[in-house]
Amino acid sequence: MPDTKYCYPDTDVLINKLDIRDLDKLHIFERKLTMLRLLELLDKPINGKFDFKHLQAIHAYIFQDVYDWAGKVRTVDIAKGNMFCNVRFISSQADVIFSGLKEEHYLAGLDEDMFIKRLAYYFSEINALHPFREGNGRSQREFIRSLALKNGYLIYFDRVSEEEMLLASQKSFLCDYEDMEKIIAKCIKKK
Repeated sequence: MPDTKYCYPDTDVLINKLDIRDLDKLHIFERKLTMLRLLELLDKPINGKFDFKHLQAIHAYIFQDVYDWAGKVRTVDIAKGNMFCNVRFISSQADVIFSGLKEEHYLAGLDEDMFIKRLAYYFSEINALHPFREGNGRSQREFIRSLALKNGYLIYFDRVSEEEMLLASQKSFLCDYEDMEKIIAKCIKKK
C-alpha cells in the first residue's frame, strides 16, 4: 500500500522541502545536506538529556534542510525486512528504552566491556523503535556517538560496512546482541 502521508502521489518519493520528485536525486540531495549537518555535529553535538526528546532534536537538526517533519514521530508503520515498532506503541516503548538508560545512569562508570554491551543493547533497541519516517540510522548513530562521548569514548562507525550493520541489526531484533556488541567494540576508542 503506497504511503500517501509522506510520499508524493503514486510514488515512493518522500515529500521534501525542494519538491524533488525523482528518488535518486532526492537521495543525493538528502545525503549531501545531512552529511554537512553531521559534520557540524562532530564539533558541536546537540545538548540534551539522552532521552527521546534528545533523539528527536538530533533528527530535527540533521534533516532540517530536507523534510518538514524532521524530528517528529512517524504516523505510519514501516518495515525494512523486519517490522519496526508499531506506530501506536512508539511513545510507550520510547519511555521504556530511555527510562532504562536513565536508570543505568547513562552508562556512566561502566568498565569498557560492560559499556560496549549496554551501548549495543540501547543502539539495538532504538533501532527497533525506528521512530522517524526516514533517517533513523543517522540519528541513532549520532545519539550513540554523543552518549559514548559523554562517557569518554569516541565511535567511528565508518569502521564497519552497511552490510555488517544491517546483519547485526537484524539479529538484534531477535534479542541477539552479540554481533552489535562486536560492531561497537570494533568502532569504539577511549578518548
